[in-house]
Amino acid sequence: MKAPVIRYQALNELFCIPEIKTNGRAFDEMLGIVCAIATSPTCIDLADWFPLLWDQEMPPSFSNENLAADFAAAVLQFYDDCLMSYQQSTPLSLPTERWLNESLQVTDAGRSFACGYLLGLTRIEASWQNHSLQLKSDPLLQTTQLLLSKMTTVKSNDPQMQSLFMELPDMQEIINALPRLLSALGSLCLSKVQE
Repeated sequence: MKAPVIRYQALNELFCIPEIKTNGRAFDEMLGIVCAIATSPTCIDLADWFPLLWDQEMPPSFSNENLAADFAAAVLQFYDDCLMSYQQSTPLSLPTERWLNESLQVTDAGRSFACGYLLGLTRIEASWQNHSLQLKSDPLLQTTQLLLSKMTTVKSNDPQMQSLFMELPDMQEIINALPRLLSALGSLCLSKVQE
């Protein structure tokens, strides 16, 4: 029997290299950024978003060309896999098992993914506006942003936010829903462009 393909595996393996681990953003944060960038209605030049994956948002530098090529290939492979999931309306392949602890609370890795996705969304908002996509008021986008915001917020002192977060599903439900939810949002963005 053939083992299932883990679409982010090539990128994950590169995190064993100290240079990537030290200079890049956290692995899960990178995944979040790439998933969000893939929802853009236009192909964003790699040079415009690749620096987001690096800790200081500077153009990445590598000790050798092979490592640079391997890193770029792994990122683009995951980007293409996200696009394919959006086009086929299939759940994203994500390491959700890393995002909950034994107490069913979100882990640092889960928070990191959510932060990365929200960062990626802010970077592509202009491309939505350039295509006259009115997504800001779309319920699917609003739901996604709320659920990811709950994942990023350890504890809020704002009573309104606390009340709102209490009305949302628990962390386990949110994390279980994310691969389908994010794929649905990506599919929605692609369909709006084709209209």
